[in-house]
Amino acid sequence: MEQSEIKDAIDFAIEKEQEAADFYKNLAGKIELKSLADELRKMVLAEESHRDRLRNMDASAYSGSAVKPVMNLKIADYLVEKEPTPDMTWQDLIQIAMKRELAAMRLYTDLAKLTPDPQTRQLFENLAVEEEAHKLYFEKIWDEEILIDN
Repeated sequence: MEQSEIKDAIDFAIEKEQEAADFYKNLAGKIELKSLADELRKMVLAEESHRDRLRNMDASAYSGSAVKPVMNLKIADYLVEKEPTPDMTWQDLIQIAMKRELAAMRLYTDLAKLTPDPQTRQLFENLAVEEEAHKLYFEKIWDEEILIDN
């Protein structure tokens, strides 16, 4: 991957992190359950942190840190894409969130494979794991709340 292609991919990732932060902020404002809204606000901070690290390419935050695997329930792998709408249900929101986190995880996994610089690769690998952890968070909600209701 050439330097200009890496820069374009990073710019795309920054844009997606901002979209994710905005999405979770909007979602937190619509949720009545305070504890869940608080969790979504934590997601906003995490996504903004990803965006800022990408802007600064702060790979030093990950120097020497090992990537820890995250459990994968694979629920998002088998759901269809949905678009946010004003009248979406809780199930729709969780489904969209899972798919967004899955896409982010795949982006960072792919970028890590294409990046020759070890520190930058470590940054992308860690961001992929963090996105996978976010996906797991929503998959657990799906498993515990949505599947029980259906």
